[in-house]
Amino acid sequence: MIGGMESMKHRVALVLLLTPVLAAAAAAGVFFNNKKPDKPNPADRVPELIKIIGSDGDEDKRMAAAAELRDYDAAQFPEITPALIDALLNDKKPGVRAEAAQSLGKIRPVSDPVGEALEESLAKDTSMRVRLQARTALLQYRWSGWKEPAPKKDDIPTARPKDPPPVQSQEPPLAPNIPPAPPRSKAQPAPAGGPDLNPPPP
Repeated sequence: MIGGMESMKHRVALVLLLTPVLAAAAAAGVFFNNKKPDKPNPADRVPELIKIIGSDGDEDKRMAAAAELRDYDAAQFPEITPALIDALLNDKKPGVRAEAAQSLGKIRPVSDPVGEALEESLAKDTSMRVRLQARTALLQYRWSGWKEPAPKKDDIPTARPKDPPPVQSQEPPLAPNIPPAPPRSKAQPAPAGGPDLNPPPP
């Protein structure tokens, strides 16, 4: 019985000694990794993402890059916008194009190149998924203040081309058409003042 009591005291003492050590280790993240990962430096990360979206052969990586680019300020990193527009209009995979459309819809301040790219995608993309995403992004873009630019004068079709101006000829104008005189009978005398230009038939 006495041995059992001694054993119990040793266990309690061990627990009391280990409790602060375990608490300190847990706070330091030894057992649980509570430490948040450091955010990447945007100046390094943005060019890396642009390279991935433009040339990586893995569709999933390009999709992830297109999605992550929306987290960065396009005004601070103006190269983001052309990279996403290129992905939207030229990437072979619809998943990448859809992510690019979604990211473009979140770019602020609004700009004509982004709005026009979304309109082109909505009108011409072969994938229904991409067209739907482009429509959603375009609605958000319009709600944020983007308006379609007015068409240029050269782009406005005319009803019909104007007639060319008449060509002025160097030749004198032709004499007006004068109807021939009616035939005279034999009994009518020749007019005075000259020979008869219309003699009667024999």
